[in-house]
Amino acid sequence: MIAQSSKVSRSSITLFSATARVHRLRLTLKILLTILCLLLMSELFFSGQSVLALAMALSIAILLAFYFWASPDTCSVISGMVLWSIAVFITYACWLGNGVFDTIIFGFPCLLMLAIVLSGKLIFISLYSYLVGALCFFAFAQQQNLLISALPFEAFSLWGRVFSYIIILTFFSVGVFFIFADIRERFKRILQKNASLELAISQLRQRSRFDQLTQLPNENACKTDLEKKLKQERSSGDILAFITLNISNLHAIKMNYSHKICDESIKVMAKRLVTFANDKAVIYRFQQNEFVILKQSKDYRGISKFTEKVHQACAKIFHVTDFDVALQPDIGIALAPFDGSTMEELRHNSHLAMHARGEDKKVDFSFFDQAMAVQEQEKLQLTKDLKSAIDNNELVLHFQPKIDLATEQITGAEALIRWISPEHGFIPPTVFIPLAEQAGVITDITHWVIDQSVIACKEWHQLGFNKLCIAVNLSAEDFKRGNLSTYTMSALHQANLPAHFLELELTESMLMDDINYIQKQINELRSFGISFAIDDFGTGYSNLGYLTKFNVCTLKLDRSFVKNICHSSNELQIVKAIIGMSKSLSITNVAEGIEDKATANILAELGCDMGQGYFWSKPVAQADFIALLREKSQ
Repeated sequence: MIAQSSKVSRSSITLFSATARVHRLRLTLKILLTILCLLLMSELFFSGQSVLALAMALSIAILLAFYFWASPDTCSVISGMVLWSIAVFITYACWLGNGVFDTIIFGFPCLLMLAIVLSGKLIFISLYSYLVGALCFFAFAQQQNLLISALPFEAFSLWGRVFSYIIILTFFSVGVFFIFADIRERFKRILQKNASLELAISQLRQRSRFDQLTQLPNENACKTDLEKKLKQERSSGDILAFITLNISNLHAIKMNYSHKICDESIKVMAKRLVTFANDKAVIYRFQQNEFVILKQSKDYRGISKFTEKVHQACAKIFHVTDFDVALQPDIGIALAPFDGSTMEELRHNSHLAMHARGEDKKVDFSFFDQAMAVQEQEKLQLTKDLKSAIDNNELVLHFQPKIDLATEQITGAEALIRWISPEHGFIPPTVFIPLAEQAGVITDITHWVIDQSVIACKEWHQLGFNKLCIAVNLSAEDFKRGNLSTYTMSALHQANLPAHFLELELTESMLMDDINYIQKQINELRSFGISFAIDDFGTGYSNLGYLTKFNVCTLKLDRSFVKNICHSSNELQIVKAIIGMSKSLSITNVAEGIEDKATANILAELGCDMGQGYFWSKPVAQADFIALLREKSQ
């Protein structure tokens, strides 16, 4: 009820402003004052000074006060007071006169008309009830001879009654005119508001079909057009291609340049795509970095040629303001109705094709096939099972030793996670780690790895190997919650392991994600004594500034360089340069992927500090690693 009342109130305010309502009230007061003044003059002329004349004069004074008191804030209150004042005056005048036979009683219906115009249901109903009660009372008083002032009809002045009738009739006519004028004004305002709403709805519909930045039709328009084209396709025999074009490096452009440059790049891209638009190809913009093309063709070859031209045009350098911007388009294609009969199905399958193309950079675009759907379903099932892997104790840690190349002693180990699923068997980290990152459970897995790693390292110390360190790999997602420092220190405290025995490994690509946010957390962890290593150095951006910015203690040479140093002089020189650079910066270096004695000897001669690889041991379980420690210590 409150909600409905507020809606009515808002509607009333919309149709008639506060100023309009005050104007209407004052106009009503002017009419009432005019009528009362005429009645007063009639009373004074035909009857002289009387109690009724005094009541009229008092009523005129009250209405004048209401007239000057009227304002937007008091309008509602004064309207009610005016109506009740007139009702009381008419009742009193009838009591002084002839009750139900008095001329002024015709003012009752006029008063009810004013109540319709000036007030709401509550005042109208209460006034109506009051007036019905007054009429019944006057009838009773007439029967009981209580109206002491009542006079026989022949005692009244004929022309005085006629004049009173004329005034009341005029009042009634003005009231009727006023009501219908008010109704017409309401309808006029409603029609105007309806017209403006229809225009606004039309504009909203138009906007809802077009992207505001590029002015291209958007997702809503595509859905409508696709339904029409699918119906037409059955009779025409054409193939309808749903082509998704995604700009994969748009976020990097936004970070490296600005939001404005990013938006301008999108607009330039849209203009270039529009050049391919015709009656067989329609361009749409869906999201920030996604365009869609509905292309009709007689065969697959026509779609391939068209898509190839689109890719070539979009892969060219874009000149945006003062910058040359290179956009990286990823394109996936789904064909209707073979790959789907709705926009949701076609869009999903074109995305699967686009991601499949992303794994094979040699092709410019990729068509969807059912094998992609099967792979996607398998990934979904793996992701679902991965979320419960920790609780079901399906994850295990293996440890690969780090060897001091000068002494050939074990100095520590890298913790490597393994997933052995009862349903799927052994699943490589290269498969389930990306799935964990996408599913948002990688942080929980990292926490579990940290817990188990520090517990394992503490066990080594208790067995007498109290100088060994443990290294744990981190994901970029681990920094996003902001509680990495708190959780890591809590794990070290519970295991009673000093912080300097834990090393956290980062990749170069991680440091590009949000350098300031990551640096803050790294500095906090460094302050507790935890050390950091850059993993797979040389395969990413190889930004030397990161080594000092993040106060890195260890540099790990990627296995892709290490494995060929015996046969490739180029890789040998690269490894030699990295080792020399790390030594000049007082950073420990570790070579990964050492698989033979010759490689280990060359690295030792180059001054490499530590090695890691199958030459000494593959990653092994905790019990086997302890056995290896005991064997090396003998």
